[in-house]
Amino acid sequence: MASFIDDLLRGYADLRRVLTRELSADDAADIAQSSFEQVLRYAGQRPVESPAGLLFAISRNQQIDSARRRKRVPHQSLDDVDGLVDQLPVSELTPERRYAARQRMEILGKALDALPPRCREAFVLCKLHGLSYDETAQEMGISTTVVRKYLVQAMKECRIALL
Repeated sequence: MASFIDDLLRGYADLRRVLTRELSADDAADIAQSSFEQVLRYAGQRPVESPAGLLFAISRNQQIDSARRRKRVPHQSLDDVDGLVDQLPVSELTPERRYAARQRMEILGKALDALPPRCREAFVLCKLHGLSYDETAQEMGISTTVVRKYLVQAMKECRIALL
């Protein structure tokens, strides 16, 4: 059992190093931890000859799943400003308000387009598609803590852009 744990811990350290070269530190930590947990669950059910090998295989599969999920969520730009402005209540749509709303939406669109892709994806899923933090985390294959971090970053950039 000691060699299993030693092999798994060495594999975990190696996996973190490899993932950190390919992904953000947060995403690398999330995938490595999730893979580690899956190896432990699997090892509780059947014998494992190479814990590190299984750890890397699970990690690779998680990265593939994550890439597939990202492809399913289309990049949603705010280029259709008129369409978004048209969603405002008609009674409040004076020409001045329509113009001001269009300007604010263009500014927000530029701010969101300037965000890192994963940050923008979290914002779109939560704020435009109405997913909860947990649902967004599951869809993106990250933790809710990272989702919160991304949303704080996105909201901060939007606030700065509107000032």
